[in-house]
Amino acid sequence: MQSKMSIFAKRLQLPRFTKSIGIVGGAGPMASSFLYRTILEICQHRYEANDYNEFPEIILLSYPFTRGDAEIIKEEISLAFLRLKIAGAKVFCVASHSFHGYLPDITNMHFVDLIGETLKKASQLTMSRALIISAQSTRDQKLYEQGELECLYPSMESQRDINNIIREVAQGVITIHQAKALKGIITQCYQRQPFDGIILACTELPLIHKSFSLSLGDSHPRCPVIDTIEVLAERLVALSAEEVQIDD
Repeated sequence: MQSKMSIFAKRLQLPRFTKSIGIVGGAGPMASSFLYRTILEICQHRYEANDYNEFPEIILLSYPFTRGDAEIIKEEISLAFLRLKIAGAKVFCVASHSFHGYLPDITNMHFVDLIGETLKKASQLTMSRALIISAQSTRDQKLYEQGELECLYPSMESQRDINNIIREVAQGVITIHQAKALKGIITQCYQRQPFDGIILACTELPLIHKSFSLSLGDSHPRCPVIDTIEVLAERLVALSAEEVQIDD
């Protein structure tokens, strides 16, 4: 049985989360709620957070965005940022890959770039050629084609299947059949042209990966899957912590 002293010492190691996290959600809502949950799980598992005051303040704005008009979406993202600022957020993010193609001016705010953080993770894992599993819009905008990473994509037929799966997840449906279909697409892509990493470049896809791993398994141990929701959540938690300085 742990002594009171050892429990107290452990709690002293917990960071104090002094910077509020602001999440622009709603595109889609299931992914936004999963990001929120992942932030809490990181605090619990990595920092052993348990009591109310051991978690960061998180402000999640689930906005009913307009589809199909880039300029309107940009204006709506600006409005969402303004509302989060008024609510007291200090660290900001957008829980959508494709919406990073519609960002307004972010120079005067501490914005966590989901795509930039994912590319950093790919570099840390020494990926040189990655399979990008994403929504159609992210693919069309070529948002991951930055730097030295070579990006591969599924066939257009497979992309249509991926689009349908993403829509199902957005509706709250997560099944093993989706995971099997995605793993089949990943395997076909690897057989056509090998790669050394997989990026789940749609914030709905990590919900499937959480329940049914999309990894190629022991046969491809050097082909990791990047869960982009986890990457974003880890960075948000780190920036929210007391020891990380952020200019207001």
